[in-house]
Amino acid sequence: MMQIDILLATYNAQRFIKEQLESILNQTFSDWNLIVYDDGSNDDTLSIINAYVNRYPEKIKFINNDNRFGSALGSFSFLLTVTNSQYVMFCDQDDVWQSDKIEKTLKKMQEMEKKHGNIPLLVHANLTVVDKHLSIISDSLWQYQNIDPKKDTLNRFLLDNTVTGCTMMINRALALQVNNIPRDVIMHDWYIAMTSSVFGKIAYVDEPLMFYRQHSKNDTGAKQYGWRYFVNKFLRKPSFDKYTLQAKAFLEIYDDQLDDKDKEMLIGFSNIHQMNWFQRRVFLFRHQIFKNGLARNIGLFLWIQ
Repeated sequence: MMQIDILLATYNAQRFIKEQLESILNQTFSDWNLIVYDDGSNDDTLSIINAYVNRYPEKIKFINNDNRFGSALGSFSFLLTVTNSQYVMFCDQDDVWQSDKIEKTLKKMQEMEKKHGNIPLLVHANLTVVDKHLSIISDSLWQYQNIDPKKDTLNRFLLDNTVTGCTMMINRALALQVNNIPRDVIMHDWYIAMTSSVFGKIAYVDEPLMFYRQHSKNDTGAKQYGWRYFVNKFLRKPSFDKYTLQAKAFLEIYDDQLDDKDKEMLIGFSNIHQMNWFQRRVFLFRHQIFKNGLARNIGLFLWIQ
C-alpha cells in the first residue's frame, strides 16, 4: 500500500496551527502520516501538537530534536532525513489545505510515473492567496505574482523559483537525491526544484489546492506583481550574491553528475561578479537566465553590477 509522509515544520504556530491540522485530517485521501518538527516554540504550539498526537497517534508523529535550526530551510532539511515513504509532501504551519489537495496531487504524480518511470519527480500546484482571516486576496498566486510554472528548467531556476514548497509532492527517488541540502541555498523548495529540473521532471496541477495565508509573521510570502513591488525592489537594491551562492552550492553537490552544458553555465553564473558589465549581460542572454516577467527582467539588467 502506498503511503505519503507530510512534513510539517513549526515555530510559534499557536495562532493558526489547528486550522492547518484539521484541514489535513479532513483530506479525501487518507493513507498519510504527518511528521512534525518544532524549532523551539515558546508559545502553546507544543501543547496543541501533543494534543493532536494523543488523539491521532496512528497518523501524527512528533519528532523531538535538541537542535535549533532557526529557519524553515534547516527544519525541512532535517525532516527529509527522517522519512522513507514512497512520497513526501511539505506543509507550512499557517495555511489551510483544500480537502482534495493530496488526492489531486497524487493523481498527477501517478500520471508522471506512468510516463517517466522511477526517476526524480516533483509535482506542485497553484494557491489561493488569503489574508489572516482566510478572506481571498487573489484566486491565483501565479497570477498575483506573475509566475509561469512552465519555466522549469535549470537556467530559469537560477534567478527565480516557480515552485511553492507547501504545494510540493516529491517521490522517493527525488527525496534520496536531495537528502543533503547545503546551508547556502535560499530555500529548500528552490533547491529541490533545481535538482528535479536537472535529474528528473516537474509537473503541476493547474488549479489552487490550498489557501496561502498572508500575515505579519510569514517566513516568506506573496508579493503582488506591480509597480509598488518594483519600486521597493529598486530602492532596496537587492543583492545578487544569494543567487550565486546557491548556484555554487548546487554545483559542489552535483559536480560529477552534471552534463558539460549545465556545468559550464553554473560555473559561469557562480563567477558572474568577475565579469565586466557587458560580459554579465551577454552571459545571461546566452544561457537564457531570466526572471519571470518583462518588468523583472528590465530591473535585473538595470541593477546587476
